Amino acid sequence: MYREVLLSGCRCIELDCWDGDDGYPVIYHGRTFVSKISFKLVVEVINESAFLTSPYPVILSIENRCSLIQQSRMAQIFVKIFGDKLIIKYMFDTDFNEDSLLPSPNQLKYKILIKNKKITNIYSTT
Repeated sequence: MYREVLLSGCRCIELDCWDGDDGYPVIYHGRTFVSKISFKLVVEVINESAFLTSPYPVILSIENRCSLIQQSRMAQIFVKIFGDKLIIKYMFDTDFNEDSLLPSPNQLKYKILIKNKKITNIYSTT
């Protein structure tokens, strides 16, 4: 399914991520009859298919229901499989200023962006 939507030109995909029983995250839509799929397998398919029909960026919208340990595994999988395609830092020196500019779709060609909620601080300093 993920391959087909990318090949049809889709540029944003939602991934519902859950803790897998084997310690590695899985993707499925909770409380439905959809089968669980290996998170790593889905990321590999996205990597292979993301830019076959369009060079423009792919946004992965993560619905994250994973434990911190499995979120860490997700991050490792993203970095290992996507490599330089993955946006993991600021792209321009001006991004460090208060008046930073967002890159254009042209500047993001052949890049993967991840949209995920920021993890709240689990350790309180008070």
